[in-house]
Amino acid sequence: MTGLAEALRALLGAPHVATDAESCALATADLFDWPGAAPATLVICPGDTEQVAAAMRLVAQHGLPVVPRGAGLSYTAGVVPRRPAVVLDTARLDAIRVDAANLTAVVGAGVSWQALSEELARHGLRAAQASPISGAVTTVGGMVAQNLPGSMDGIVGLTVVLADGSVARTGALALRDGPGFWRHMGPDLTGLFLGDCGAFGVKTEIALRLTPEREAAFASFAFADGDAMMDALVEVQRRGLVARVLAMDPVRGRSATQVEAGDALRTVAAVAARAGSVLKAVRDVAGLARAKLAEPAWTLHLTAEGVTEAAAEAGIAAARGVAVAAGGQEVEPAIPRALRARPYSIRGFVGPEGERWVPVHGMLPLGMARACLAALQARMADLAPPFERDGISVSHIVSSLGAYVTIEPMFYWRDALDPLHMRHLSDKNRARFGGFAPNHAARETVRQARRVLLQVLDTHGAVHAQIGRFYPLAERMAPGTAALLRQVKAMLDPDGRMNPGALGLAGETA
Repeated sequence: MTGLAEALRALLGAPHVATDAESCALATADLFDWPGAAPATLVICPGDTEQVAAAMRLVAQHGLPVVPRGAGLSYTAGVVPRRPAVVLDTARLDAIRVDAANLTAVVGAGVSWQALSEELARHGLRAAQASPISGAVTTVGGMVAQNLPGSMDGIVGLTVVLADGSVARTGALALRDGPGFWRHMGPDLTGLFLGDCGAFGVKTEIALRLTPEREAAFASFAFADGDAMMDALVEVQRRGLVARVLAMDPVRGRSATQVEAGDALRTVAAVAARAGSVLKAVRDVAGLARAKLAEPAWTLHLTAEGVTEAAAEAGIAAARGVAVAAGGQEVEPAIPRALRARPYSIRGFVGPEGERWVPVHGMLPLGMARACLAALQARMADLAPPFERDGISVSHIVSSLGAYVTIEPMFYWRDALDPLHMRHLSDKNRARFGGFAPNHAARETVRQARRVLLQVLDTHGAVHAQIGRFYPLAERMAPGTAALLRQVKAMLDPDGRMNPGALGLAGETA
């Protein structure tokens, strides 16, 4: 192994090859605890596609597995191998090339969504592709590998380095005479690599469709129960009235209003930049605090977009009629306004009091969402005794960007935080939360509860993003489809070295 490390140092530079125990352990960690996980053999950080390809050829000569890693903020063992592997960190793949005239951009896989958003804002543009709220840290390449609930239609091309070090370019990047603007010409090879969890290759460049910023309007509603809220959400989405829907149960709603001073100031600044009024921004953020005084309720938060403010308001007006008819009481739209102004925000991926956090999710057809939420809540009631015993609380986020509903139960409990959590906490919160004792009993209870709720979701027809090693894939596919998946894996990675076990392939699961 020493020979490989030295060869990689000669190729990439000594600072970009790590073999120390701390770096190797962190490189194969995610936000949950996975017994049987193996630390990395070494961690490499190439600077461009050519270096990635050369490094992959060296690693292939030694027959070692490779795990591509962005921010590493999986909770499905997506970057957690069970045998030693070389971890390829994409952090230095951070170039951004904007073609504003043709509404496209080509970005490195290691670019965070926030960095991309800030660059595009200089052109009055944004990515057409939706991105996760964790985009302050999570990368474009990571999301491409994991998928996002809803659609990946904003991805128009990829550069991918395969297991043997060969380079493939797809979609808008496939033409010999330079970057194009369109994904579809012939078979959709780009789609082959979306959501592969790194099992098919290392994404190094992503071509994105861009779109102009739009005017927005907002509304929020409180409901007595989840059934009424879901009735309103589903009807709003069936009619295509708004661009974004977010719903919270009473527990999550209270948590969302706990804004620390520093976060509040940053949110005020962001809202003010959008609205052009500091006073109005202060009132909007103050609305978060006032929301804590309301009776416990499910809340539904809507964002409509339009080419003019009037067009956006028309969408909200129509959605308002739906929500009120379903029993919704209109409340101050502080939350959707703040999310629009400051879409990326994290607190170390822990709860408001430093609790450890992990979710389970499912994307459901509109017609199954209400029944699924009711079934989840019934199973949660059955699990109440062990949750109470181990100090576990549960909340829900429900969201949608189109003709589907994502339901995401989330578990919180007091437990020792890992180095991955600590690196994303503020200095203040490291001091506050860094001394918690391990709580192995709660972790095991959460592990079992996630499996129970996953079964409920899948019984109602759910599909999943971030498959990793947790969500079932091949076993839920029709036999011919599962066989095709395995054939593609064998063609692209005949030795099974690319993130072995991801997608449930090669026999490794969490």
